[in-house]
Amino acid sequence: MINGVFSTFSGRAAAERRLEILANNLANALTPGFKASRPVYNGSTVDDSIWPDELQQTYVNIPDTYVHFSDGPIISTGGTLDAAINGNGFFVVSTPNGDMYTRDGQFTLNSDKKLVTMDGYPVMGQNGGEITVDGKDIKIGGDGSIFVDGALADRLKVVDFEDKSSLRNVGSSLFANGSTTNSATAADNYSIKQGYYEASNVNVMKEMVDMISSVRAYEAYTKADQAVDDSLGQLINMAKV
Repeated sequence: MINGVFSTFSGRAAAERRLEILANNLANALTPGFKASRPVYNGSTVDDSIWPDELQQTYVNIPDTYVHFSDGPIISTGGTLDAAINGNGFFVVSTPNGDMYTRDGQFTLNSDKKLVTMDGYPVMGQNGGEITVDGKDIKIGGDGSIFVDGALADRLKVVDFEDKSSLRNVGSSLFANGSTTNSATAADNYSIKQGYYEASNVNVMKEMVDMISSVRAYEAYTKADQAVDDSLGQLINMAKV
């Protein structure tokens, strides 16, 4: 009976957490550069010293998520400062919390003629500095080189990671590297397309199907939990007789 309580309670909590993840994905279906998250399931996280083996085998939860880094559609804007990475890599932007990484190439200029994200974070150049764009005729080459009025101003810094599992979504289509050993390296096998940006990789239809599945699972666990509660109540009443 205790097994039943543990199974339904943890299953319902896991289904609820999955719904939260799916809802966040759907909310960012139109966010440039956004990458969908997926749940990481764990089937036994109960402390051995507290719970017997039979309970550990019935416990499930979602302790973490991982980012699904498939490419999103490349959208044409015609914007001079917009840039999409076709292939591997991430743009590097400077934030108050250190360098972050993004696939969102919708850029603009701040009052100091610095190339920045829509949130105002400076986009980093190949040599690690901020990029100044002061001129009228702006061309971005396939390797990320930025030409202003015919002169080379800088080159977009594009990096990649051998293991992307260490990257964590921190909002605004930015990713932070949570590993001290998985360092960023210069990306290869990519090209930059000026006048384009990468859209979200969220597949709305898939997310909706998964959400329906999760809602049904949550409802099933709720009904099972109620049945277990009713059975326990009957046992308690019988014990009182």
